[in-house]
Amino acid sequence: MPSRKSVYSGKGIVGLTRGFREVLSNLSLPKGSKATFFGTPAVCLPFIELLSYAVRDLTDNIVYVPGISLDKAVKLRYVDGYGYQVGERADPSNSDVVVLLGGLAMPMANLKVEDVVEAVDKALKKGGHIVGVGFMSIFDQTGWTYRVPFTYVIDCYCEVKGEALQLVGVD
Repeated sequence: MPSRKSVYSGKGIVGLTRGFREVLSNLSLPKGSKATFFGTPAVCLPFIELLSYAVRDLTDNIVYVPGISLDKAVKLRYVDGYGYQVGERADPSNSDVVVLLGGLAMPMANLKVEDVVEAVDKALKKGGHIVGVGFMSIFDQTGWTYRVPFTYVIDCYCEVKGEALQLVGVD
């Protein structure tokens, strides 16, 4: 079982993005380092775009791999007025850091941890780092924490509240 040491805590989306920035800063990566995100299509991509924005001054060399399809990797590029957007095809190999999104560990992704680790090994340069970003302890629940050689894991919990409001003077 890997030992754990807290390096950051926060709340909400700002807590998530600041925590991610803190973790990447702790890696002391050189400017322009390649960060490759692996995540499920559609669901993880908006989080990846958000996290990319949080580290925009640390690196602009960001790649997204849908699932573990290395041949479908694309560059994420910043588009003024829109944020990070999917761009042209990219080569995920020789990445300084690989970020695994928790959606990969969910049953609906239908992925085996061994297949994910194999894909990560193809993308990550020797001496590179693996960072996990998930929600509600997904990496612990699925056993990935003990099977993936993470340098850091960011685990986010969100509270959600929906309320019906009765507007005064409206029937």
